Amino acid sequence: MDSYLIHDANAGNNFKIMMMIQKEGMKGYGIYWMILEFLRVQDGYKADLRVLPILAQKMRVTVATLKRFIYESGLFKVDDTTFSSPGLTRRMGPLEAKREANRESGRRGGLANQQKIRQGMQSDALAINKTNKINNSPSISPQGETGKNEEILLVPPEYALDKQTHNYEGLMEELKRQKVTVVKEINAILRLTDFGKLKGKIWKILYDINNSPQMKARIVMPGKYILKLLQN
Repeated sequence: MDSYLIHDANAGNNFKIMMMIQKEGMKGYGIYWMILEFLRVQDGYKADLRVLPILAQKMRVTVATLKRFIYESGLFKVDDTTFSSPGLTRRMGPLEAKREANRESGRRGGLANQQKIRQGMQSDALAINKTNKINNSPSISPQGETGKNEEILLVPPEYALDKQTHNYEGLMEELKRQKVTVVKEINAILRLTDFGKLKGKIWKILYDINNSPQMKARIVMPGKYILKLLQN
């Protein structure tokens, strides 16, 4: 329905159209609607005047006939380089308003999702800190060895949360997207990338994977694959 065209049932009773039909006949009525169909799928519902020869050939009329129709019927607006239909633009107004509302709703939904992700990550970090304090586990050390427990996700140091130098949240989201779910592998990647330091090797690796569907399809164990590339 993205390219549907609203056709008023009483369009033929419009004074300008009746005058056009009286002058051009029903052939002119057909030309009128073919022009509207063409304009409907153009950006901004307007077209470059240079397309008239092609349009005339499609309609099986002369360029002179089509120009006379557009310039003299009073049904179209002609600027220096483009032509449009004020009636069509007006009738498409509700659809444009709906599209804009959908875009705004999508934008707000995206912002809400990002906020939820941030809140979830903060909650996870608090929970991990609490667990590690109880267990007295050394595995939360950002740069240290994981020791005995590799089921606990490393907590990023404070400096890694500086978005001027790091993108920890973006790295975690990308690892999730790549289906890296083994905590041991995630921790190893965090250490090797200094928790998502900007301009690091990891970003080129992720870029190459995301822009090569063939490569992505061949990767069976994404965590091990990324680690191998980081260590090379």
